[in-house]
This record gives sequence, C-alpha cells and structure tokens, in this order.
Amino acid sequence: MTSLPLPEPPATPISAETALLAAFEQRILTRDVPPPVLFDAASVQARLRAALRVRLLQRDSRRLRGVALICYNFLAAPLQLSTDPALADALGLSPSGLSRTWRELREANLVELSNAGRRRAYHLTREGEDWLLAVVKGEAG
Repeated sequence: MTSLPLPEPPATPISAETALLAAFEQRILTRDVPPPVLFDAASVQARLRAALRVRLLQRDSRRLRGVALICYNFLAAPLQLSTDPALADALGLSPSGLSRTWRELREANLVELSNAGRRRAYHLTREGEDWLLAVVKGEAG
C-alpha cells in the first residue's frame, strides 16, 4: 500500500493587509510581556535613583545619584566606612555632605551604623537588604 502525495497549498503572495494583521497580532500577543530587566551598572543605578526618589522623597538628581552609588556599592561589600575619603571624592561630597547622605539612608531604615574594628561603618539593615535586592532585580514597585 502506497501513500499518495498530498497536494501542496497554492502559493499566495503576502499582501500588505496580511502583514498588517500579523504585526497587530504579534503586538497583542506580546503586550503583557514586561521588558527585560538589565543588570548593567547604569541600569541598576537608574532603578536605584527611581526607587530612592520615592523612598527618600528626594528630588535633587545630584543627591539621588550619590545615594544610589552608595547603595550600589553595598552589592559588592557588606560594610562601608562612614568617613571613607574615596567615597566622598567619588560622590563629590565634603565629609559633612557624606554624613548627611548617611543620615538620610539611616532615617529611611536602609542602613545601620556599627563598629568595624576601630572604625565606624555602615551596613544594610534587614529591610535595606530586602529593598535593595528587590530594586536591583527590578521587582520593586
């Protein structure tokens, strides 16, 4: 018993209307798909600035950049010295400006001051760790 070949469907040219319908259908199918979360430094710091604007009720973009950089540094190191001159230089802050920035983070319950040997250092609070993780992963609302 041999099988007969199936007839091929007729070749129809794709019209502009068919392409338009296909593009619309694709848009509908992907409308609820969230954009991908990027984890490069610039994208993470942008998410941090946006989240800190709400959390700290801060509107000054320069201050937000500095606070976001401090939070970003916690991804690599669990402790940050309270008077780190390199950090102050990177942020373009005086020692008193750096202290004010730490105070903002402390008042928002994101960091705590502790002893690190003979020096004082900040570490994330438990709430700060959870908040930072959610922001970095793009899950914070």
